[in-house]
Amino acid sequence: MLVEKILFNGNIITMDREQPQAQAVAIADGRFVAVGQDQEILALRNDNTELIDLEGQTVIPGLGDSHMHLFNLGSAMETVDLSPARSQEDITRIGREFLSQHPGLTWISGWGWNHDRFADGQMPTRADLDLISTELPIFFSRTCGHIAVANSRALELAGIGTNPEQPEGGQIDLDADGVPTGVLRESALGLVRRLAPKPTVADYKRMLRAGAEQAVSYGLTSVHSDDLAGRMEEMLQAYQELIEEDSLPLRVTLQVRVYTPEQIDEFLELRQRFQFPAHTVQYGPIKVMTDGSLGGRTAALNAPYADDPTTSGVEVLSQETVTRILSYAHQQGLQMSGHAIGDRAIEMLLNAFAAALAEKPQADARPRVIHAQLTTPEILKRCQELGVVCDIQPVFVGTDLHIVEQRIGKERMQTTYAWKTMRKLGIPTAGGSDSPVETCNPLVGIQQAVTRQDMSGFPEGGWLPEEKLTIEEALELFTLGPAFSAFNEATRGSISVGKLADCVVLDQDLTTVAPEEIASVKVQATYVGGRRRY
Repeated sequence: MLVEKILFNGNIITMDREQPQAQAVAIADGRFVAVGQDQEILALRNDNTELIDLEGQTVIPGLGDSHMHLFNLGSAMETVDLSPARSQEDITRIGREFLSQHPGLTWISGWGWNHDRFADGQMPTRADLDLISTELPIFFSRTCGHIAVANSRALELAGIGTNPEQPEGGQIDLDADGVPTGVLRESALGLVRRLAPKPTVADYKRMLRAGAEQAVSYGLTSVHSDDLAGRMEEMLQAYQELIEEDSLPLRVTLQVRVYTPEQIDEFLELRQRFQFPAHTVQYGPIKVMTDGSLGGRTAALNAPYADDPTTSGVEVLSQETVTRILSYAHQQGLQMSGHAIGDRAIEMLLNAFAAALAEKPQADARPRVIHAQLTTPEILKRCQELGVVCDIQPVFVGTDLHIVEQRIGKERMQTTYAWKTMRKLGIPTAGGSDSPVETCNPLVGIQQAVTRQDMSGFPEGGWLPEEKLTIEEALELFTLGPAFSAFNEATRGSISVGKLADCVVLDQDLTTVAPEEIASVKVQATYVGGRRRY
């Protein structure tokens, strides 16, 4: 065995229960070939072995993100950043500044506004965007991605006039006279979004690469990305070219978002044409959308919203359609998953999983509920019985703790975002970010899983503190968790002999730093398959 690289003199947290701590690792052919103490590992070196002195720094396994949007992360870097906005006036000002700095545009898109941060709590309308331009179409997405606002020109081009026909699985907000306010929810976003200039393969590549480079700078070596929706062929071509050019610095598991069974057939055909080298890009689960977001009151609930009793949210797809799609996916040997935030939406997914597994039993199917936020004891018991993996986003806690009680009331709130309860029940959990909805920095997610506080330290003692995780449990969320959810536990998730040599060097020890300081720990280096990628 010719050892190519040795990292030594470190504090290595392996996440391997049989050998939780080490000082050094040896790497060959992209894998860990030895893990142990300095003396024994350094004895394996040869004349060509690269020696890296860690100088006492901490090393952890490569971090994973079980649900994000890599392409959207990259594309958000090229659109109007609305996250700083704290009022409708801010949105207008930021949009005007962007337009003045980017002459020649034919379409203006933006991302990241959140009306829950506005003093009046009101969403922007087309009138606010018309102050930016009435000649160019403008489309600004809320941070959740389930609500957007369009200006008058965009609505006109989309054919959305007074008293329009409401789309299935969505909503066009109207004023008292039936005139669109500009606010679009769920499937209604597509009525305007389809007008946007279509990205080329080169555009996809540029944006994927930008997103991936940011991800590895945060210590991510593997991400599960919801990129395959709509123009799947162009996206797959972009991934293929990035791999051929050695320009994709991390591993990607593709989640395939569909709205009809026929789109599964389209995907299966493309899967035959686009085959990727092992451990670069792999095909993950079929994903359906069942509801929207809590912030936008489109998460599907079993009872009306406490702060708006006129609505219980939006079902993006009917129960019949969700069941039909996931049953067909399961019949084709594909993993099942779905976006579900509200309790009614989660129940829809569980009903579909149960029907598919009854028709075609499988001992270890690992169906996945992505988000699983507004749970109940009954829902969690069904998750346990069905062998469900919950893809959770601890980083949501820092944002949502300010609105959950307002949206659903104190009583229903008590059993939500139940990360610790899931662990106690033996429900496998995997940590993600839903980036760019929130930052893809996993250290922020780890901190908020441990503290149950926002980044300012609110509330004291943590929100629903009985659901706090230990640092070890939080680390497992972002290492072993994403590996298990994608059937990759044999090759990823821990620093173990035989596994892929993915690891991260940190400037502090996560197990000893103060919980409220976890996100301030700096990534010094990210290794993917033994190659330094950051």
